[in-house]
Amino acid sequence: MSCGTLREQYKKAIQYDKVAFIERPLIGSPAAPAQAETQNRLWYVFGGCWLVAYEYTRWWKESLALRKAAMLADWSWLEKVRVTGPEAARLLNYGSVTDLSKAEEGHIKFIPMVNENGKVALEGVGVCISKNDWILSQNGSNVWLNYLRKLTKMDVKLEDVTPDFTVYGLQGPASIDILEAVTGEKFRDLPFNRWRMSKVNDLVVRICRTGVTGEVGYEFHAPTDTGKAYEIWRAIREVGKPFGLREMGRRAQEIGHIETGIATGVVDYLPAWTPPEAYTGVVEVDGRRFTRKYLSDEEFACRGWEVSEHQCSPYELGFGNMVSFNHDFLGREALLKELRAGGPAHRLVGLTWNSDDVGELFAAQFRDEPAPPPPDLPKSPSGSFYNKLLKNGEHVGWATSTGYSPTLRRMISLARIRKDLVEPGTEVSVFWGSFSDEPKWEIRAMVTKLPFIPQKRKMDLTK
Repeated sequence: MSCGTLREQYKKAIQYDKVAFIERPLIGSPAAPAQAETQNRLWYVFGGCWLVAYEYTRWWKESLALRKAAMLADWSWLEKVRVTGPEAARLLNYGSVTDLSKAEEGHIKFIPMVNENGKVALEGVGVCISKNDWILSQNGSNVWLNYLRKLTKMDVKLEDVTPDFTVYGLQGPASIDILEAVTGEKFRDLPFNRWRMSKVNDLVVRICRTGVTGEVGYEFHAPTDTGKAYEIWRAIREVGKPFGLREMGRRAQEIGHIETGIATGVVDYLPAWTPPEAYTGVVEVDGRRFTRKYLSDEEFACRGWEVSEHQCSPYELGFGNMVSFNHDFLGREALLKELRAGGPAHRLVGLTWNSDDVGELFAAQFRDEPAPPPPDLPKSPSGSFYNKLLKNGEHVGWATSTGYSPTLRRMISLARIRKDLVEPGTEVSVFWGSFSDEPKWEIRAMVTKLPFIPQKRKMDLTK
């Protein structure tokens, strides 16, 4: 499929407020021709319009390959916005809690953005092409950046280039060997969060050393206008086979995210786009704008929480070390005020769930009596499922991103917990099932230091 066709389909697919949804097309990845050679069971609709592979082999084998060898995953569906113009760098720096003033060509930056109240609206990855030429990758980037441009009136051009580039993720301990084999070049001197150009099968590709799995890893950003971007996927897969590489479907991808302890929008917090009518013209009704794609009406009615409870500052989500007050940015005064008051009431931690209690939860599904809802394995593919945390019967926080880790052989989750309870080993209870009208259970869990697995993604590969 040509880039022009992809663009046409993409523009139609993201018209979320149109009535004629029956005519909304679903578009596949640029890698689809190669992916169809090995994935023929189930495809998953993600981001409102993208068809992505749900599973290639078996999800637990794909998850284990990430830690033991390598995995190849497709993140081309991530929204990508090109930011150019005389004030492009200035706009991004104003929107970012991280100071980007020293960023230059070849740099990659993790960019948390907050609203005027200091609550995280977006956390994305910015690729610096040159000083005033960036690509920001994260769903919601186009809306939020347009809001910032309208707010500041800066001279900036924004272009949604989502269908124009691949994002193929190669992650795992064998990823460097696979990368060098598939490109025929040495890459051990490329530091974390840096990029440089290369070729795969004579196709131009930007190689980015980045990723959120905790492992050494890379992304392949290639233009789709050649109509041959799928050849890159095929080449990586075939070269990687002797190294133990597996293609990873959507079902297993988020487990690596949980294991490495990075909070994600919607599943761990709700983006603070309030009031949405300021930049979308759509009035939010009882928080449904941000949860309608992830919770049914029934689940929303049972939720037991308000949207504002899950709009968080960077300090509550583990992004506090990225905040720099040596530059002016939206929400700066609100964050300073929060620090002067002692910081937020909750902090991000890991939770390891009690295996006996989890086993009993599954066993209850096979008895002839009402039971709490069964957990999905490895996790729910999407959803804003915030479960209350209890300590001696008192509500002390929220468990989020619950999933089964084949590497740890445990049910784990992230959690935002009261700051006096963050010590590893602290015992709490998860009030399981708060998204359902079925019976609720308390499941014991232990506070665990993040990340769950050793961090290797910044490892110096030259030694």
